[in-house]
Amino acid sequence: MSKMSQGVAARVEELLREQLSELGIEVSKLEPHEIAENMTCDVFSDESMIYYWKGEPVLRIEPESDSDGSTTWRMYTKDDLPAQ
Repeated sequence: MSKMSQGVAARVEELLREQLSELGIEVSKLEPHEIAENMTCDVFSDESMIYYWKGEPVLRIEPESDSDGSTTWRMYTKDDLPAQ
């Protein structure tokens, strides 16, 4: 499994916050249990992930292997999610 760098993980968190804000959710007012109840993440065998808020997809992340063996992570917000 490819490991995300801290910078990539921070970008994922930033995008999730943006997506929730676009849904009208005040992220700073969410309690941890509210996030745990409403945010889910499916991880697939190809290491791609889809984050859902209350069952609606808000962010998809796909790994892309480079010729040098490194991994680049492509991220799609709810407005530009590719067909599954």
